[in-house]
Amino acid sequence: KVSSSVISLDIRKEPAVSVKNEKGFFKVVKAAFGQRRKTLLNALANSPAIPMGKEEILNILTIPNIPTILTIGDLENIPYYIMEYIDGSTFEHFIFQQNIKFSISESLDITAQLLEIVIKIHQHGIVHRDLRIPNILMKNNQLFVIDFGLATYMNEDSINIDLPNPKKGEDHRSDLYFIGHFLLYLLYSNYNPTNKKERSWQEELQLPIDVQNFIERLLLIQPAFSSATDAYLSLQTIIRNLHLAYLNH
Repeated sequence: KVSSSVISLDIRKEPAVSVKNEKGFFKVVKAAFGQRRKTLLNALANSPAIPMGKEEILNILTIPNIPTILTIGDLENIPYYIMEYIDGSTFEHFIFQQNIKFSISESLDITAQLLEIVIKIHQHGIVHRDLRIPNILMKNNQLFVIDFGLATYMNEDSINIDLPNPKKGEDHRSDLYFIGHFLLYLLYSNYNPTNKKERSWQEELQLPIDVQNFIERLLLIQPAFSSATDAYLSLQTIIRNLHLAYLNH
């Protein structure tokens, strides 16, 4: 569903907004109403943080692996922006519609690529706060992150404060928490239950201990990583060790 669309079907004598790139506008509108992707996004209107201005949004959207901005403005005093349509598939589509299975190695490689994007987002002082499987696309083996509707400014003062709700945090831990759940979705795509009784993910997945510890740090079960870069470097070490273990077998 295009839950963050700001299109209104009211009849008006004059257009609510002027659009310079009409061809691009109608292209993304068509894609949005086809419900293939969340292309029309509410620009932080639901965020409790200070709304970002045009320049900040434009800076964020120049990061590689984030769709290019087409139009930005206000509709009935609600800020919005329209982003480039990426003709890829979400991981929600991969897992629940195409039933694609991701191995441990594939899951870790994808997560490493996602962390690289998130590092760049954090370098711009932004926390995404919604890195879920419907908001992460893949096209030609390249990841894209969409939907900044819940994004907020990075608040470095919050790093030393416990997070009662990591999903609403204002530092890197929020995004890493979401990435932990994203990784679990990938890993569970290849899981076949053998017991009717529900168990913890640690018991069900039976992951290598380094991978389990990595996920527990993302999910704040163990002490958090100091940054997305810290998590990325740790993951690279795990990937190398698993590769060496495979070669030695």
